[in-house]
Formats: sequence, C-alpha cells, structure tokens
Amino acid sequence: MEWGTLGAAAVGAFFGIGATLISDVVRFRREREQRWADTKRVAYARFLTALAQAHSRMTLAAASGVTGPARQQAVHDAFLSDPQHSDAKSVLRELGLAAPDDIYQAAVPLYQQLRIVRDLLAEDGTSFESPEYQQVSHPFFADMDRLQRLMRNDLQPPTRRRA
Repeated sequence: MEWGTLGAAAVGAFFGIGATLISDVVRFRREREQRWADTKRVAYARFLTALAQAHSRMTLAAASGVTGPARQQAVHDAFLSDPQHSDAKSVLRELGLAAPDDIYQAAVPLYQQLRIVRDLLAEDGTSFESPEYQQVSHPFFADMDRLQRLMRNDLQPPTRRRA
C-alpha cells in the first residue's frame, strides 16, 4: 500500500469522525434545548391553570350562599384545595425554578393579585357585579393575559421572538 493512499484514508477518517462529532454535539444541544423548553411549557401551563382554577373555585365558593366565617373559610379552602395537588403557590415556586427572571417577576404580582381577589370574595356582601370586585378582577385577568403572552414569546425559537 502506498503512503499517499494511506494518508488520504487517514484524512478521510479524520474528517468523517470530526463531522460525526460535530453533528452529535449539535443534536445534543438541540435536544437539550427542546427538553428545557418542554419543562418550561409544562410549568407555564401548570401555573396559568392553577391560577384560573383557583379563581373559579373561589367564585363558586363565594356564590354558594354561605355568609360570615363560613364564607371566608369556604373561599380560603377553595383557594388552597386544588384537586390536582398543584395549588398556585407551589406552582409559582416551580415557575421560579424553570422560568427566566422576567417571567417569574411578572408571575409573583399576579399570584398576589389572586390573593387580593380571594380576600375580597371572602367578605360578605361582595358580588361579582360590584365595583370593588371589578376593580381587582379586571387587572388580574389582564395581567394573566400579559403573562401568557410573555410565556408564549419565551417558548418561541429565538428567530421568531417578538421584541
């Protein structure tokens, strides 16, 4: 065998191994980014769902017709008792681990707004048509929509993100 043939085979093997390594690294990074995006997507969906379901449970408890301490207890129980064991506070902590800081910083006040809604619904005489309820519920839903847009934008590939 000539040295030229052996050298060409060695160079070809070197390029083949190099190309394989590069494609493996690129594939690994892409798969890792996809797993991280999936993790964030699950945390985002769980948080938004936990907030919406807590609000729904609280409104049902407030509309049940009980008054006084029983109403307050019913609304607070509705706030805390998530049948899927994913109450908003625990999912907020999960979000703190998975979400970028700007999204987490937008989620914390939203959770606090839900607590304000809870406290208002726990009071006797609060109706869903009252200006007080409208004053706290409209910003809650508006901020929830804004957070959802931030989350959706974060999950987009970098080339499709909105500024």
